[in-house]
Amino acid sequence: MIYFDSGALVKRYIEEEGSKEVNKLLHGSEKAVTSRLAYPEILSAIIRRHRAGDIATADCERIKREFRVEWGRYIIIEVHSELFSIIDKLIEKHALRGADSIHLSTALWLQQITKQDVLFAASDADLLKAAKAEKMKIYNPQEYE
Repeated sequence: MIYFDSGALVKRYIEEEGSKEVNKLLHGSEKAVTSRLAYPEILSAIIRRHRAGDIATADCERIKREFRVEWGRYIIIEVHSELFSIIDKLIEKHALRGADSIHLSTALWLQQITKQDVLFAASDADLLKAAKAEKMKIYNPQEYE
């Protein structure tokens, strides 16, 4: 099972360093998991890149359609109250940003309830450091290209 934070999963839709690795992970995994939070974060990243002139209008529309279709293929974890105690601990211990604490707490919660190893895919160094400190298996797609 692979948990993708928004920064890793967006590489599926916007070509950047680590995109090839994310695509390999997604094609090799039946269980790609993320938080509901990833939806607005990824859509926002696509629109921001379009407005910055990095993505042409036609490409932006195609990317948004592809993202919306593929969203239904991911296992989506809701932001729910069981995460709050984990979020509290993570922010206190690692001084994580809000969204990062939601992604890591979701992956930790998933690992606890399934009793399966969860590979945590992210590109943010601080988030990966916190995940590693929490004894998660980590994967930074930017390190493999």
